[in-house]
Amino acid sequence: MILLLSGTKDGREIAYALHKKDYPLIVTTTTEYGKYLIEEKENINVYSEKLDYEKMIKLIEQKGVKLVIDATHPYAEKVSENIIKACKYKKIPCFRFQREEIGSLKFQNIIYRAKDYEEAAKSLANKKGNILLTVGSKTLDIFVRYTDVKRLFARVLPVSSILEKCEKLGFKPSNIIAMQGPFSKEMNIEMIKKYHIDIMVTKDSGKVGGTIEKFEAAYECGIDVVLIERPDIYGELVYDDMNELIKRVCKIYG
Repeated sequence: MILLLSGTKDGREIAYALHKKDYPLIVTTTTEYGKYLIEEKENINVYSEKLDYEKMIKLIEQKGVKLVIDATHPYAEKVSENIIKACKYKKIPCFRFQREEIGSLKFQNIIYRAKDYEEAAKSLANKKGNILLTVGSKTLDIFVRYTDVKRLFARVLPVSSILEKCEKLGFKPSNIIAMQGPFSKEMNIEMIKKYHIDIMVTKDSGKVGGTIEKFEAAYECGIDVVLIERPDIYGELVYDDMNELIKRVCKIYG
């Protein structure tokens, strides 16, 4: 049995590629929405649950998992740390598929790099103007901690629990942009203009995640970008070529 930690478009594509090879597969997502996006097929079992270290160990043991692929979001570092630890404990191979980073040479004059969310949030405290947060909903509380929430515009998924979280943090409906991405350059430009944005905060989610379209929109509109850098968890055990990853899995799994 292969365990695939998904929740991204990349994860879904890997699941379908392995399905074609008739490998038995367990795919996990952290939300029901993520589960909804995966088409269940024969030999593909989908679980929607937030897995901590103990739950990962239990799942590996109960399902007889022989190999793990981590295709979670590049910034889901806690999940990645836990699965690395679990695989080491069970002495099974663990591979990471991670989208290739976007080269930012063209945009270097508008990009400020932050090592994590905390540093990004602190950097905004003394800056003026409206701020567009395109970092998801999990870390919004960090930005609210350092910046007046009236200046923050959160672009999040249109899910009731997320909208409720935004409201509890003090976001007014006019400051919540509930839409599913990724977004085109033109759509990003429209949002920047509509909400009079001066600074965009984002992550390098790769081409699939619409990062280049965010950079291009910010560049064209003449606004700054605070880019949160990816955590380096896996070191050399990372593949950004899906075909190479599948080949490696086939060699090990048979």
